[in-house]
Amino acid sequence: MRKPPLKVIIEEWDGDGAIRIPDEALQELELDVGDTVYLIEEFVGNTRCLVLSKKPQIADRIDELAEVWDSGQHGNA
Repeated sequence: MRKPPLKVIIEEWDGDGAIRIPDEALQELELDVGDTVYLIEEFVGNTRCLVLSKKPQIADRIDELAEVWDSGQHGNA
């Protein structure tokens, strides 16, 4: 079941814009103070989205399919 989006407000922090990540989002990603996260720009169709990720890149689906092909597991793609 898809969860409703979290509302995040841009705040001022030492003269710069900043966002506070809600505890619910941190818990969902199993993150704690001091952990590193990445803000990645992705497109869903024609819509530009910002994704919070524990990894610096999100693999394209074609990369996943190529890995399966290279491993010889053609029936699992």
